[in-house]
Amino acid sequence: SLSAEGDGGPFERLVLQVASSANEAIYGMGEQFPHDRLNLKGRAIPVLVQEGGIGRGHLPITPSVNQASPGSGGSEDSTYYAAAHYLTSELRSLFLENTEYARFDFRQDDRTRILLQAEQMRGRILQGESPLELIERFTSWAGRMPPLPAWSQQGAIVALARPLEESLEIVASLRASGASIAGVWNQTWSGVANTFIGEQVLWNWVQNPVHHPGWDGFVQTLEAEGTRVLCYVNPMFRDVSMLEDPVSRDLFSEGIAGDFFIHDAEGQPYMMPVTAFDVTLLDLSNEDARRWMKAVLREEVMGAGCSGWMADFAEALPFDARLASGAPASAWHNRYPVEWARLQREALEESDALGEMLVFSRSGHTRSPRHAMLIWEGDQLTTWDKYDGLVSALHGLVSAGLSGISLVHSDTGGYTSLSTADLGYSRESEQLKRWTEMNAFTALLRTHEGNQPGQNAQIYSDDEALNHFARFTKVYQALAFYRAQLMQEASEKGWPLVRHLLLHYPEDEEAWRVDDQFLLGSEILVAPIKNKCWTWPVCPYDKELYLPAGQWVHLWSGAVMGDDSTGGRVNIAAPIGEPAVFYRRGSEVGARLVQNLRDLGIDAAASP
Repeated sequence: SLSAEGDGGPFERLVLQVASSANEAIYGMGEQFPHDRLNLKGRAIPVLVQEGGIGRGHLPITPSVNQASPGSGGSEDSTYYAAAHYLTSELRSLFLENTEYARFDFRQDDRTRILLQAEQMRGRILQGESPLELIERFTSWAGRMPPLPAWSQQGAIVALARPLEESLEIVASLRASGASIAGVWNQTWSGVANTFIGEQVLWNWVQNPVHHPGWDGFVQTLEAEGTRVLCYVNPMFRDVSMLEDPVSRDLFSEGIAGDFFIHDAEGQPYMMPVTAFDVTLLDLSNEDARRWMKAVLREEVMGAGCSGWMADFAEALPFDARLASGAPASAWHNRYPVEWARLQREALEESDALGEMLVFSRSGHTRSPRHAMLIWEGDQLTTWDKYDGLVSALHGLVSAGLSGISLVHSDTGGYTSLSTADLGYSRESEQLKRWTEMNAFTALLRTHEGNQPGQNAQIYSDDEALNHFARFTKVYQALAFYRAQLMQEASEKGWPLVRHLLLHYPEDEEAWRVDDQFLLGSEILVAPIKNKCWTWPVCPYDKELYLPAGQWVHLWSGAVMGDDSTGGRVNIAAPIGEPAVFYRRGSEVGARLVQNLRDLGIDAAASP
């Protein structure tokens, strides 16, 4: 363990320096979205949970967003999930237990400099013989995520925020195409509010019969088909008393009456602007507020038949807020998402629903794995790029597991579009297909219609889209047996499902540098297609990738590639529908995957 204490000065900060070397590769710091490489050497990383932003440095998107709303564009450093933890190629690893703001500076050749804005520093130095062992030791403190509900692994979770009858028609078309649908996620179950930017979710976490009449029948119809319904919640509340349509239960008024919200300097509920309206935030330091919110989750969310929900936001606690506990908000800002996840977990445990409900969170900090059940990467652009699109989601997916986030996924196709009159940025059909192919090899295959559904290609846009999506719901389903093994491993050791190559090939210097591929467990290697075809209608889609030492079998052709003694680069055809995926030759997992795919009507090849 390590500890330090300041002298109590008015501008307290502590600095720790740790040895490093010029060629040392450094990873971790939570869920990071580097533009070019996951190795953090040469960068300084703030440990601050915050909105990811729109574009994260993408030109011209980020400057345009910042001009309209200063700071909203984000940067390469902004992340929803920041952790004061790292590990290196020289098997150095440490983490801070503090939740106050910190900054890890990896820019010096010979040292790492850690700055903490606090009077006391608490942390631990880890020792291990391999990166996997370091992760195991880190998660013995940070916590480990439990296996997801078995039903969630049998097909896709499809987002449909639209009239219920229309949603049922879309589900029917998906099923007719052969898609395996485990759940339908409706984020507008609590209603919608019409504002100057269009339809938005009504932030009052009670099922709204005005906007969604026939909800109970909708839930029952889907459940009869073996499909669960999921909903949406966040820790913020809007005053709904002045809305034209009445609500059956006004949670904002209840919270005001119970004094369940954070306060401003004058002792009033702290109101914050969120796009077109103001909201206030649940005070998670207040035990009465926690009990009230857990009752809301039980009575209103679970009571509405929701088999899970997105536990959104949690990165917005202002540093100048006043909390019921008297604790400084500056120390609670990074702690808030951990407590938000803990509240979800407690609500499920108290309802004997842990392992049955699927709850996924966006924000996190160092100790989130102790409470969170599943993380998603937040709001990427519906683009291909490395700043905030598909490639950024790939980087976040791989980096997250190095900081104990064993179960993580992204919105398939991204979320944020910026399009008017067919000008700007919106989701292309090809991009949606390639993102689907990537996510079929992660912890959860979940879609999102995006913030501009009408501008985006959707999984149900046409027969080609339906058939492609159906194919990869079956690929995802065929891997359920292996994910079950890996999730058990994650709950016992903290190892991630999606793994950087360095975790299984730590002696291979090239494996440390490969940031655009990943292993699912140790047996499946995936190299996602990251770029659109610019030569349509002739699209060869040859994919160059790195195969670590050993013999690897191409999933679709059965071709055996690789060398037992050394790693090397190979080229493989990867048309839409056949992404670059390999399994170890002789692998029982690979053989079972091939058989499962064949049983589901998908051609796959066993090794000769």
